[in-house]
Amino acid sequence: EATLDKCIKSVKQVMKKTKYKYEIIVSDNGSNDSSISIAKKNKVKVFNESKKGYGSALLNGIKNASGKYIVMLDSDCSYNAEDIPSFIKKLEEGNDLVIGNRFNKLSNKDSFILSHKIGAKLLSYYANILFFTHIKDFHCGLRAFNNKVKDLNLNCTGMEFASEMIIKSKIKNLKICNINTKYLKDERKNKSHLNPLKDGYRHLKLISKLKFDNSIIFRYLSVFIITLFICFMSLLLIAFKSDRVNMNGHNSIEYIVNSNLKNGKKNVKFLEDVLDYDADRRMITMTYLIDGNDRLGSIIRMNYLEVKHEDNETTLRNYETASVKNYARYWHGYNVILRPLMFITNIKYIYIILSTIAILLFLILLVVLFRNDKWLSIIFLLSSVVINTYSATVCLEYVFIFILTYIISLIIIHMFKKKSRNIDVLMLIAGMLTCFFDFLTVETISFTVPMFIYSYLCIKDKREISFRDIIKYGILWVIGYAFMFGSKWLIDIIYFGPGFFMEEIEKYMEARIYTNNTNILLLGFYNTINCIKYLFPFKFFDKSIFAVLLLAFIGFNNYFFKYKDLKKYIPFIILGFIPIVRYIVLSSHSDVHMFFTYRAVISTFMMLTLFIFRPHGIDKNGK
Repeated sequence: EATLDKCIKSVKQVMKKTKYKYEIIVSDNGSNDSSISIAKKNKVKVFNESKKGYGSALLNGIKNASGKYIVMLDSDCSYNAEDIPSFIKKLEEGNDLVIGNRFNKLSNKDSFILSHKIGAKLLSYYANILFFTHIKDFHCGLRAFNNKVKDLNLNCTGMEFASEMIIKSKIKNLKICNINTKYLKDERKNKSHLNPLKDGYRHLKLISKLKFDNSIIFRYLSVFIITLFICFMSLLLIAFKSDRVNMNGHNSIEYIVNSNLKNGKKNVKFLEDVLDYDADRRMITMTYLIDGNDRLGSIIRMNYLEVKHEDNETTLRNYETASVKNYARYWHGYNVILRPLMFITNIKYIYIILSTIAILLFLILLVVLFRNDKWLSIIFLLSSVVINTYSATVCLEYVFIFILTYIISLIIIHMFKKKSRNIDVLMLIAGMLTCFFDFLTVETISFTVPMFIYSYLCIKDKREISFRDIIKYGILWVIGYAFMFGSKWLIDIIYFGPGFFMEEIEKYMEARIYTNNTNILLLGFYNTINCIKYLFPFKFFDKSIFAVLLLAFIGFNNYFFKYKDLKKYIPFIILGFIPIVRYIVLSSHSDVHMFFTYRAVISTFMMLTLFIFRPHGIDKNGK
């Protein structure tokens, strides 16, 4: 009310001198003073907007404007109405949007609050860099535009509306220009509505989101950099110096050595499954050998103690004088969880804690799946039983990939319900985190299991999902995994030099990723058949006979041919064959470590179970 009358009269005075027909609109946003009566006294149009916010008020005014051109300005007399004709002239010259620039010699020096000025400039620079614009002042309240701007689907209700208008105009290739305007000290008696921190954050969030949604490079690169930074910093944070970790680490080694393990492996009696505790030993020594005095170097090297597998007494003595080797090629991100736990207790209770977490997540996922579709929960449960999931949760080497898989699956169900368009981002992050936490065990399940669940829910809900979607998400998962792996090696080179990198390459090649003098394709298919002997209950039958019977059961009963719309089942077929591809690509690794890599076939059995039972809602005819 202190400035509105003066503002309206100054605009009228300026416009009367021009050739233009015009209307003045006051967009009121819940005033409880005399503003509305002042506006009506000046015989201008008044439109009320109940929804609070700078953007809400402006959208209300724009919606009710009927002219060819629209000029907006604040009613606090901080802008010079004399500038309006020059803005309109720029529109007549062919521009779609004209933005004022307050940062010039015309403006009064005392018109800016310093924090507002710094924030406006920084956000303008940030937006210009991301969107290749040349707008000097993204937040100027004096601007003019034509009706093309009305079609931009502007919807921000707060101060960030100012940035939204410019960015969406740029995305739609509208012609934008700057023009200097005189900025005056506002004449209001009350305090400004602008909150520098809150509104600055909202501007920053909007600018980033619009770039994220409209640029594939920024979308994936920003996610990769942020995830990489968080993972790297989390490792640095847990690399603290602690005598408690060292003590619990030594106690943990003693516990494992004295647990009657043979060659680092133990049979789980009631499941007749084999667990690899040799890797657990290495993981434990890596955890307590992290050096708090050389945080960066120690998390890059990831040293462990190498001992010979002899009798328990000798092995314990060997740990006193064991040789120190490094395992630098992996991230070993499990230390983010393992080292803080080692600060609290030893491995005996850490096994219980991690196993409990994994089982609880499994049960939560099972309940969530049952609530969404009972058949989906049955498919997941049966396939989990087949790969002996429980035994995997009681081994340090395997448990982290299962915990990660369950978490990603729960997230993807939530995203499905929200109809999120960011599944691609989730799969990129999933690949990165798999590389970060996993020890090359059954890494593919963090993709195949969540994606199977998502594909099932999409088809049931009659949403479009094709094999191209699965391939796209799979490529992003692989990129996330590969680039995360590459980032570890890049950090190695930067810190230790190329020589260290070449040593790691040699170790990597020695890890039997590929097999010399062996047909990797044949070995891959052999691995596929060989894995059956580890599955429950197939281990009690001859694996080759059972494989033939299983294929005959599927083929001769014509289950594939009963689907009239087979195309929608291609995603499941792709997910089911991914473990076979894994056994071919990592043929030697899969062969040597088949006693745990066999669990990758969970998606294969989810696919087979789906085809066998043909649950209602997935089959086109509901049979």
